[in-house]
Amino acid sequence: MEKTVCELFAGVGGFRLGLEAADSAWKTVWMNQWEPSRKHQDAYDCYCAHFGHKKEYVNEDIASIDKKTIPDHTLLVGGFPCQDYSVAHTGAKGIEGKKGVLWWQIYEILKEKQPPFVFLENVDRLLKSPARQRGRDFGIILASFWALGYSLEWRVINAAEYSQSEKALL
Repeated sequence: MEKTVCELFAGVGGFRLGLEAADSAWKTVWMNQWEPSRKHQDAYDCYCAHFGHKKEYVNEDIASIDKKTIPDHTLLVGGFPCQDYSVAHTGAKGIEGKKGVLWWQIYEILKEKQPPFVFLENVDRLLKSPARQRGRDFGIILASFWALGYSLEWRVINAAEYSQSEKALL
């Protein structure tokens, strides 16, 4: 199986760096990084400075993208925005918040492209969100995966528990 990656909410390319460090056969076929509240797209610019400017690197609102135009891939990765789950954000609205709703963009891509593997990361408060219905959002996300036929494994990882060499492999 060819090792192709679609990188969502790519930031400066953390997933890509980790995958390529683990196995140089990984090929990023499409990435998206967009920060709607920013005039300057610093993360996208940093990504392109490291990996070059390519037509497969998209700096647009993910909601405006026709999911059919995203190339097929074997692994979808993403660190979807955590602000609506973070303890640092007062009044976080979880999956219904301005950035929490980005989960549904991931879901739409999964529905359309059906990659065999998905690797997502977020903050541990996702498990307890929203405060008035603890665990509802995580339950919705898990049910969405199951509805699409995915088997799941999840865990909470504390990066502080790993040595520098182990962190390089995470």
